Amino acid sequence: MQVTPDEMSVQQIIDLRKEDMIKPNPEYQRGVVWTLDQQKKLIDSVMRGYRLPIIYLHKIDKKVAGMIRQGYDIIDGQQRIVALHNFIEGAFPLYDVKDERAKLPRFLRNQPCPWGGKHIHELTEEDKERLLQTRLPISCIHTDDDNEVRDLFVRLQAGFPLNHQEKRDSFPGLFGEYILWLGGKPDINKYQGHRFFQDVLRMRPRSDRGKTRQLAAQITILFLERYERDVEYFSDINAKAIDEYYYTHLDFDEATDRNRRLIVILDKLTELMAFDKGPKLRAHEAIHLILFVDTIWDDYTRFWESQISEAVRAFSAELTEANATRYDPKPHETWLRYGVHTRANSDRGDSIQRRHNFYCQRMAEYIENLTPKDERRFFTSAEREQVYWRDQQLCGVCRAKVSWIEAEIHHLEAYSKGGSTTLDNAQLVHRHCHPSAASLCSAATK
Repeated sequence: MQVTPDEMSVQQIIDLRKEDMIKPNPEYQRGVVWTLDQQKKLIDSVMRGYRLPIIYLHKIDKKVAGMIRQGYDIIDGQQRIVALHNFIEGAFPLYDVKDERAKLPRFLRNQPCPWGGKHIHELTEEDKERLLQTRLPISCIHTDDDNEVRDLFVRLQAGFPLNHQEKRDSFPGLFGEYILWLGGKPDINKYQGHRFFQDVLRMRPRSDRGKTRQLAAQITILFLERYERDVEYFSDINAKAIDEYYYTHLDFDEATDRNRRLIVILDKLTELMAFDKGPKLRAHEAIHLILFVDTIWDDYTRFWESQISEAVRAFSAELTEANATRYDPKPHETWLRYGVHTRANSDRGDSIQRRHNFYCQRMAEYIENLTPKDERRFFTSAEREQVYWRDQQLCGVCRAKVSWIEAEIHHLEAYSKGGSTTLDNAQLVHRHCHPSAASLCSAATK
């Protein structure tokens, strides 16, 4: 086999195809499978100057009735060639950058796109000529042995194509960067991943081809969408929905309070559960655990921390037992209200909501000390002033004098642990001496 690297213009490839001199070999090539969306984006890529992958062609010299006919069989690149041919023949217009169906990232929507929404005949002569004269990389195969060509075709197709998450890892934007940091890509030093996924869920981001990062993306999307929309809103987390979230959050800000809150919750769960040696937690259980802890984080005392690991394991065991009854005449309630929704459409928002409602109900039953905090969290202005003079303007932590502008009131028994908002449980402190402020800063920097 001889391989000759070369280039052809789009115009040359289209001309050869029109004359039936470049075509797929139906003995081993699949038919046209690209969607219209894929074809439109291929042309858009060419117009933006993106370099396309190599097209592999088998040079054929056929001798018939004393005459020689030359042509090419397509080994790899049929879908790209068909897309170019269809557009140039006027089969479809390109996406307008404002068309939501295109799902173009914001930075592309903000760039000039004079070809957007146009058929080939509507392009300017300059844009049309630029398309037709674009040079595409070609590898021309010379061999008389069809078995060599077939072997090359198999080798080109037999690699591991990128899965959904591996493709997302290359998406532009700051949300993708956040998920790489959160889920981990340990071959890159700065993407070691949060220990929750490795120590609690026992996932292996180094070798699972993006499975950990996909779960991190699903958890983040569910967590943040409940803040952006409504606590009862559960978004879809299938491949299409995740892709769309990546593209619509290119300007993602990891420093927001709700993003830091997610990290603090993961830190706490890792602290409480990292050394639990029970059966490995399922991904959907991890999702509901994080959302459940987010729900009780502010309004319940922290007595739940001592029982959360045991409660999680109890629910997991209950689910395993319930799953075994799914073919029984009367399946276990947990199968009907939770397990069944982990099978079909498990990544749909409505299924997730049904599971989560039941999960919260069961966890509240397993945790004996799930106690609401005092409804009144903050001291009134009058109470602040009383404490200020009662404590003789002295900080309860450093004992130095406190000016009114620096004054804060600290719960002696932490509010998070059930401490009441009363004068007997109040202490004057400097703002920078406030213990809760110090602990929050520490948690946020982990």
